[in-house]
Amino acid sequence: MRRRHLATAVFCILAVLLAGCGYKDGTYSAEFTNFDSLGYKDRLQITVTDGVITDAQFDGVNEEGGLKSEDEAYAGRMRPLCGTDPAGIRQYYSEALTGLKDPKDLEVDAVSGATVSAQHFAALWQALQTPMKKGETDPVTVADIPEFSPAASTDE
Repeated sequence: MRRRHLATAVFCILAVLLAGCGYKDGTYSAEFTNFDSLGYKDRLQITVTDGVITDAQFDGVNEEGGLKSEDEAYAGRMRPLCGTDPAGIRQYYSEALTGLKDPKDLEVDAVSGATVSAQHFAALWQALQTPMKKGETDPVTVADIPEFSPAASTDE
């Protein structure tokens, strides 16, 4: 129940932030300040051409530059616990953004089993809104979100 409310709140906030805006052409990126306890920091890179998002990549990167979506050991641990993996999460959010020209049309749900990824995606997406409207292509750094603690969750 809590997960559903969180997802609804996150995407309602996004809808309000995105109302009535258009995007300037360019490539935009945002990532978190630090690596998480598993050695990754999530980032979102978006390319806009003729006002349309033509490419979007949401993924984690480690200190060596490796992508979370390509880390089979990570995926192997995540799949049995969450029912999904980083490659599936990357694909879902990337496909949701690609082709978008009116940000009010963004339709995404939190990926079941990936609450932290949904929160990270929402924070990075929000951080890119102003730069994409203004055409400011300098990378954006986002303050870290506290890590998810399963013990503190009442989700099911």
